[in-house]
Formats: sequence, structure tokens, C-alpha cells
Amino acid sequence: MALVYVQLLLAMLFFGLSFVFTSVALQQIPPVSLIVFRLIVSILCLSGIGAVPRLRRVTGRLRVPARSDMPVFFLIALFQPFLYFLGENTGLLYTTPAAASVVIATIPVVTPVGVYFILRERVSRYTVLGAIVSLGGVGLLVYADLGGEGADIRGIGLVFSAVLAAVGYSISLRRLPEHYNSVTVVVWQNILGLLYFVPFFLLRDVRTLIESPPISPDIWRAVFFLGIFPSTVSFIFLSRGIRTLGAAKANITTNTVPVFAALFSIIVLGQPVLLSTMLGMIVVLSGVLISQVSNLCKGPLAR
Repeated sequence: MALVYVQLLLAMLFFGLSFVFTSVALQQIPPVSLIVFRLIVSILCLSGIGAVPRLRRVTGRLRVPARSDMPVFFLIALFQPFLYFLGENTGLLYTTPAAASVVIATIPVVTPVGVYFILRERVSRYTVLGAIVSLGGVGLLVYADLGGEGADIRGIGLVFSAVLAAVGYSISLRRLPEHYNSVTVVVWQNILGLLYFVPFFLLRDVRTLIESPPISPDIWRAVFFLGIFPSTVSFIFLSRGIRTLGAAKANITTNTVPVFAALFSIIVLGQPVLLSTMLGMIVVLSGVLISQVSNLCKGPLAR
């Protein structure tokens, strides 16, 4: 169980960094093209994992979905990556990575509503309380960013559509038979998601890319990072966490994404350490811990 939490935190670390690298890549690459390149890199990585026996023993063998399960795989791919990345990448054109991370951090608050009404999955009071506390910490963490020039209602709205897509992804993933391992889920969601994006890429972006200046090496490095870590490693860990802990408990760790973003802003970008930043980190992590109390505690509050 502890390994699952470590993997989820690593997934959120890469997701936090993805906001920065996505903003960098969008300087030269249109949103749909960026997603297509990112998915191609991810699919190649997953194929490489399946080709190495030692790694295959850890991740499990790549399976071809049964015909009866294909509608669920198409539904999963519709939510993630298609609708999620379309909302997130387009939203980042109009808002800052920090503001976008705040919106994404509402996933744990919205998810319990969806799983309760659609799946009738039991949600503990600790999970709800932890989501509320950690969301308050997120507000402290990026209060200055939301009050500044990065707060654009178009960007916030588009990124919130990614939140709804993440909830749909979590719910549809739970409908998938358990004999599909995490690598199988991620590789097929990326392949099918690529099929959703290809028509938009061919109709809208190909001509723009041909007429634009050559893409710089720094931009390509950002694309490869996004394809290898957030789009491959993070989704393997996230899908494993959702299927082990449940959608509500696994997604509560999403609130650590702004924490990681703030930490790397301090370490890499040299931004000053603010009291509000430190308080926000503490409150966010406290909320995550509160949400997991029901795993260790039995009693009326854990129901």
C-alpha cells in the first residue's frame, strides 16, 4: 500500500512539472500538435517497456483488449487524453501554470460527487474533509497568482473542463475489468486518444507547422519530457492508484501538484520563499494526510 502512495506522489510531481514544460512548448507548437507529439512519444516509450523482459515482469504484459471491452477503452480515451488535454493545453494559452494548477487541484473535490452519484462508491468523511482542507491550502499557495495578470476567465474555464474530464476518466476507468494492467490501460488510451486528435491535427495544425520557423531543440526537449514522464510514468502510476485505492482517495493527491510547482519555482527559477507559500504547502499536505485516515481508522467517521 505504501508503494502505491509513493507512486502517486511521483505522478503528481511530474504532473506539476508538466504545467511549466507545456507552457514552454506552446511558445512554438499549437495545442493539438503538442498533444499529438506527446502521445507519440508516450506510445513509443510504452512499446519499449513491453519489449524489455525485466520491465515487463514489473509492469505486466501488454494485452489486446477484448472486443466487448473496447467501448470502455474508447470512453476512457475520450476523457483522457482527448478532452482533458484539449482543455488543459488550450487553457494554458490564456492563463499561467500556477493558476491552471489551482483549477486542476479541484479534481479531488469534484470527484467524490461524481463517484457517489454515478458509481455509488462510498466516500468517507475523512476524504471529504481532506479535500476541503487541501483545497484551502492550494488557495493560500497561489493566492497572488490568481489575483494577478494571469487570471483569465477563458483559461480558467477551459482548464476546469479538464477537471470534469478527469472525473469522467476516473469513473470510466473503474468500469474496466481488473485483469488489464496499468501499462495496457495507458497504451490503449493513448493510441485511441491519438485517433481522436489526428483529424484536428491534419485539418488545423499541419499547415501552421510547415509555415512556421523550425522548432528549437529546447522545445523538443520539453515535448520529450512531457511524453516520457507525465504522459507515460504518471498515468501508469495514477491508473494503478485509482484501481487500488478508489477514484476519490487516489485523486486527492492531485492537490500536491501546486506544491511541487511552487517548490521547483523556488529551486529552479529562484523565486523567493514566501510565508503564504510555506503555509499553503503545509495545509495541502495536511489535507492529503487527513483524507487517508480512513485507511487506518475504523469507526463511525470512517463510514
